[in-house]
Amino acid sequence: MAHFHEDACRVKRRKLDVDSSAIAAPAVTILSHPQLRTLLAFQQSASPEVKQGVRYFKDFLTSINEVEKENEKAKKLRILKAYCDSQLVNADDAANASCFYDLIQTWNFAENGNHESLLSLIPSVLALFLKTISSQLEFRDFGLVLCKFLLQKEQLKLFNRAFTASKAKEHLISPCLRLLTEIVSFDGGAVARHVYGRREITLKRLDVFLSVRKSSADADSEDRQKSTLRRNAQRYLIANLKFQNSTAKEEIIRQGKLIRAFLEDIRRDSRDIVIDIIRTIDKHIASDASLSRNTKSLFLNRWNLERLVTLFGYERESDEPAVGDENVSKEIYKLLGDICTNSEKGVLLPETGWYPSGSNPDILPPNDDGAIPLGLDSPIHFDKYKESVPVRNGNLSALIQVLRPESDTMQMNLLLKIFKNAPELVFDFFSKRKMFTSDSKPTPSWIGESAFLFSTIQLPVPVDCGWKGSPALVPPPIPIVIESILPRPLTQKILTRCLNQNTDVVTLFAVRIITLALRKLQAILRIFNADRETGQELWSQAAGKLINEYCRRCPSMKDVILLFRNTAKGNLQQQDAVLELLSTFYEVIPTIALEEKFDISLTLVDVLKQLNNVKSQAEDRELLLSQLQHLLVIAQHSPTMRWWQKPESLEFSALVSIFKVLTESSSQTPFEDIKALVQDVLIQNSVILNPGSFNALLSSVNRSSNATLTAELSFLDNCITRLVKKPVLYLELAQSLVGSGQENLSLLVGVINEQWPFVANSGELDRQVTISGWIGQLLGLLSVAGEDENALKSVRDAAVDITENKKARLALRKAFKHAKAIVDGNVKNHKPVNGDVSTQLESESRASRVDLTEIFGAVPVESDSHPALNRWEREDIEFALEHGHVGELILCLCSEYEEVRRQASSAIHRFMAKIYDSTYEDRQAIYVVAGEVLETANDVGLETPLPYIAGELAAQIVTVLMDPVHKLYGKVNKFLNKGPRWEVAKIPSYWIDKILLHEPEYNDSHHEEVRWLLGLFINGLRTKKDMDLYRRANVFERVLLLYNSPGLTDSLRRMILHLLFRACEVDGSTTLLTRAGAYSWVQGQVAVQDSQSDILREIASELYNRCDREWIDRWSGSTLPQALTRISV
Repeated sequence: MAHFHEDACRVKRRKLDVDSSAIAAPAVTILSHPQLRTLLAFQQSASPEVKQGVRYFKDFLTSINEVEKENEKAKKLRILKAYCDSQLVNADDAANASCFYDLIQTWNFAENGNHESLLSLIPSVLALFLKTISSQLEFRDFGLVLCKFLLQKEQLKLFNRAFTASKAKEHLISPCLRLLTEIVSFDGGAVARHVYGRREITLKRLDVFLSVRKSSADADSEDRQKSTLRRNAQRYLIANLKFQNSTAKEEIIRQGKLIRAFLEDIRRDSRDIVIDIIRTIDKHIASDASLSRNTKSLFLNRWNLERLVTLFGYERESDEPAVGDENVSKEIYKLLGDICTNSEKGVLLPETGWYPSGSNPDILPPNDDGAIPLGLDSPIHFDKYKESVPVRNGNLSALIQVLRPESDTMQMNLLLKIFKNAPELVFDFFSKRKMFTSDSKPTPSWIGESAFLFSTIQLPVPVDCGWKGSPALVPPPIPIVIESILPRPLTQKILTRCLNQNTDVVTLFAVRIITLALRKLQAILRIFNADRETGQELWSQAAGKLINEYCRRCPSMKDVILLFRNTAKGNLQQQDAVLELLSTFYEVIPTIALEEKFDISLTLVDVLKQLNNVKSQAEDRELLLSQLQHLLVIAQHSPTMRWWQKPESLEFSALVSIFKVLTESSSQTPFEDIKALVQDVLIQNSVILNPGSFNALLSSVNRSSNATLTAELSFLDNCITRLVKKPVLYLELAQSLVGSGQENLSLLVGVINEQWPFVANSGELDRQVTISGWIGQLLGLLSVAGEDENALKSVRDAAVDITENKKARLALRKAFKHAKAIVDGNVKNHKPVNGDVSTQLESESRASRVDLTEIFGAVPVESDSHPALNRWEREDIEFALEHGHVGELILCLCSEYEEVRRQASSAIHRFMAKIYDSTYEDRQAIYVVAGEVLETANDVGLETPLPYIAGELAAQIVTVLMDPVHKLYGKVNKFLNKGPRWEVAKIPSYWIDKILLHEPEYNDSHHEEVRWLLGLFINGLRTKKDMDLYRRANVFERVLLLYNSPGLTDSLRRMILHLLFRACEVDGSTTLLTRAGAYSWVQGQVAVQDSQSDILREIASELYNRCDREWIDRWSGSTLPQALTRISV
């Protein structure tokens, strides 16, 4: 212990050197410029008074920047201006002009005497002075003189003294860097070139200063904002990149060591400097047109890009609080997204899509006459490009490997943008990156990888497979193409494992992604199988190889069928998804699909049974209808489909049960696919002749009650079943009914002719009346559709002759007569009967009231689930447009829920971006429609629903624009050219004027235009707000006048009545009675024995039952109920 004590005593105590200048001095208020001159006078010493004088000057400059009162600030600036004027020497001689002589002399003295406190203080004060006067125009000339004076040889040695000091002496280096930064930036870089001209001093050891960084233990969130040597060096280099001319900037960029130090560990810098660096790179390097592409590429090289990518994790790693909306991740995403997708920014190089770099697909391989042509099986192509592919974009190839799309949405979107603009990199990425290595469980990592792979498959097929110039004669290599359809991580083993998982999310992912891949395969096969003058054999061979490669990666059909059978019946969403996948298999690769037996009869029966259940919810019904569509696609391809078998659980056979669904559908339900398939089956089995006959059959069914519908369909089912069992018998019977050599009669007529006597002799009077009315109506409609009129009349007359029931005889005669009168003006041309023809032609032979809801349907009710918000994204653009998904999305802007409207607005923005980048032929017109309806919705305000007339108009316009031969194509385009947004209140008046008061564009298109207009008005009337809009536009007065037009068809008159009923449904009865004179109008139509009298009477009842009776009775003097009684008689 003694020894330790002796050692301790021998240690010398440190001498405490107290710097008297650091002692706080009393504050001095500077009131005049002589006072400043006295404080800063050169004294050839480093006394505390000298240092204190410089500090007083610094405090004075700081107070100018901090003062809030303008008059005080102006007073201090006048003092500073007077002092500057007194310090200016040889102002007229630009070469010899000088200023701040005393201050510079003090700096020189400090340099000679090595007084570090002054060497740090004076350049700091000069930097503050330049910063203070940079925004004051009256100081501009003095500032320029000072900047040039500081860059003279005598003063440069002062900078050299600082820059040659040890990098540990940050207090000497940083003030000089700040001063040079202010000099470079002063007056918009007026003297920047002078700074670069002295670069041997001004840029000396800058790379060293950029490399100085505090240890991670010392650098906390608060320290990041403090002035450091690296931070000051970064600001200085940023100023040079902003204000130097292109030549100087290029030379700076070529200093690789300097730029490397600039971006090294950038993610550890403060948020403000990082954002400033990103914006400088974007504006002053990547977007600088004066810089060559090679210079930009030199800066944005592989190593620098990888450093920039590390900034995606900045917000997660940094504990520095954000200021305002500043976000490093968003800024770097914007920068990289721009430079990686624009070839002018120095990174992206022109490439050839799915054709590897160096290939020549516009030249066919030579054929040796003496050799067997092997095509793609030749050694030239065999196993080529299986493991690696040469790419042009080497920098991007390296960049995408460091992106982590599974953990960051921005990185995923950036990678997808790169794939879209450089398709060659898809194969390159997946050939190097391992994914889906963990178990198929819904972990965040797995979900991220799944979303990325799904989005990759959603990318559009490159135009001409990416080849530029003349059409390619040789198909792209299959190993490259398949990576864009089913990327390498999605192996057959992994996808099959996902299908067999008990987790719905995993299973649905596998089903959806296989379906999406099949759709993309279908689009590519269309390209491969297109007609070509040369090289067709190679493309056909490539199509076969592509299918084989797809099947090698895709789960087998057997596994998908097994999944469907194992899916619970209550899981309608998964059932629908799996059926969609199966139907897509049959559509795209039927030869593979038919290798497995899949009997859908029982499934079809089950779906039809659930559809017949009136208690099913709207959302479930929509899924069931979707399932039915997929089942019918499968049935169309399946040779084992039993269309005519009648299951015990159904009233009718499978086909007639589907036909029943069609008869019960409303005009708002998308049933076109189902209708087309049922029509094809009936024509292929010789039940009917053509589509016109099918429309007649569909229109003939009476939907006034369930009993009537059941009786008619039961008789129809019996007739069709007999026909398909003995087609030859009924072919001979039909031939006997028509003249020799004629074949224009459906075989169904012959079966009806044979089976009616059994009904007529059955003794069931009600059934006889129902079926006789249907037979008469069907025969009349078939006559209008162009079938043999004499044969149809003979069948009718024969049926009348053997019928004893007077009501049935009357129904046969009148139904035939009225059916022929439905399409007046079209009989001579034998035009097909449309599906919206009236089905209530027995009204005159029945005394019962009609059900308007059964005839016209109820007002569509908004669904709670709103599947239209996302349904369009599951398919390609063309499919979504053709199937009305885009129109349904637009109608979501009319939703009563604000959140739905806002989601719809966002979805339409995404749709516009998608169609703008697509290759769809009419994309520009569709883009304009979407943009105009979105502008209209924004003009109305997303806080309130867009009126349905605007949403329905947009949806209808989309349909018109998809068909260039549509009769309204020209008028619709003129409407779109009116302006970027629509005046909603004027929409009805505009279209009434253009259609009803102007001539049609084509001689035969008036009825079609009127039908379109009435359909728009019906579907656009759903709320009281819509009704008020119609009232102000006088819609009903114009339409009621149209009803009595001599050339108007009954089907169009029926649509006008539908519009009146729709107005009643939205509480518009009072308005119709008091404003449009609807009751008097109905009286007039009934008085002249209108063919729609029963419906008119029922509408009269609806008008009174739904109106404000107290107000109407007072308004009419209680005469309306009496008038109603007279009409009903």
